[in-house]
Amino acid sequence: MTTLYPRLRGGVLLALVAAAALACGRQKGAEVASSPVAAAAPAKPAPAHAVVPPWVGPYTDEQKNLLRAPIDAPIAQKAVPVYPDLGSFTFLGDSPARVPDDLVGYADVISKTLDDSPLTYVFRTDPDPIANTHALWGPEPSDNPDPWKRVESQGGQPSLVDALPSPELTQKLRAAMAAQKSDMMTLLRQAAATPGAPPGVQAMLADAAIGAGDDATAEKAALAALAIDPRYPHAQRALAEVYLKRGDRDKARGALAHALAAYPRYERAWRVAEVLMGGPIERPVAAPAPFIDVTDAGAVLVVSCDRPMCQGYAACKAAFRFEPAFRASMLREPETTPYHLSATEEVVCLEAGLGAHISARQQGQSAPPDPAAELLVRLAAQRGLSSYAMFEILGQHRPEWLRIAPEPVYQGIVQYVLTHVLGTPTPRVPQPAGPGGPPITAQTAPATRGAIAPGG
Repeated sequence: MTTLYPRLRGGVLLALVAAAALACGRQKGAEVASSPVAAAAPAKPAPAHAVVPPWVGPYTDEQKNLLRAPIDAPIAQKAVPVYPDLGSFTFLGDSPARVPDDLVGYADVISKTLDDSPLTYVFRTDPDPIANTHALWGPEPSDNPDPWKRVESQGGQPSLVDALPSPELTQKLRAAMAAQKSDMMTLLRQAAATPGAPPGVQAMLADAAIGAGDDATAEKAALAALAIDPRYPHAQRALAEVYLKRGDRDKARGALAHALAAYPRYERAWRVAEVLMGGPIERPVAAPAPFIDVTDAGAVLVVSCDRPMCQGYAACKAAFRFEPAFRASMLREPETTPYHLSATEEVVCLEAGLGAHISARQQGQSAPPDPAAELLVRLAAQRGLSSYAMFEILGQHRPEWLRIAPEPVYQGIVQYVLTHVLGTPTPRVPQPAGPGGPPITAQTAPATRGAIAPGG
């Protein structure tokens, strides 16, 4: 279905100034960070003609056809494509929302913002929208954290820095990896004992020790890595494997929560978590990723699923991207600040989607049941949606930011994982994996890219 932008809720709409008032409630814990690996560029005016970043990648034929389709509406002002500046990010701490006032209020503000815009917004619904995730959140991240980077605090601002072994240590690691299994552990111990050895070397020793059944050495090496970088996810995951083998499920659960909070896409940590929980872990998807882009004719096209939650969420993300005044009021930044990703955007847009969901329900619209939205309404009222947004959305697209989240934000994500992801462990004796995959204790050392070929 295709429509011009509809008001998400009937009745009196809030004035745009209300956006600033609502934003005040979302600034608790807000903190702007520069890139995990490089300082952010200074604010600059948006270009008149957007340059498509290489990481956006090619569009599918179906996506191209969407953008080429004629628009049956006048276009007074053509929109210019907007892509996120990946060098900046705004964190946000958890803060309970006033339900339903905040949620419906944000839905109203989005309605007012897009209704007053000189741009033309065209909305379509699709049961299975074809999202342009790279254009929305940046390039596809790795499923595993880079073992050759560590967190370092510079002037109170944490950042990810290279933690590569020296040339001499690299030679030791090469020798260890080329040695017979009986000699490899000895050589890795010698490498890990080298003064200044980065946490990646300790992680290699920990994983080799797990594979050899030497849990004491694995635990010692993992703890040594954490002494250098307390959030080092490879070490937390290795500890979880050791604790799980010992039957200490509570400690394994705690270590896994830290590993996943620091890097939510961590594939091996999820495999360990599934052993801990006794099976696959299902994650709630409140709003599937939308398709948001500028058509060939210059309209902003938004394609989402047909649930009110999806429509409200997608409409809000379009407003953050294409309405600088609205974005500035939400983030308390100058309008000239380039668009960048933020926890604030995700929280506000989730709340706007929930507001649309609540309004549809109150108005008796025949919308299908939406248990994921109802779950988020309860979570918003209890503690807020920042940790959910950081882990379930931003952590899937830009997990590197979570490794340098401010401590209160990071601890909130850890608590979210403990409560809503890992829950109460299901008693189960770990069994070796079948033909479908390697056992979690197999000797699968972290990627040795940096150790074998520094800088490669």
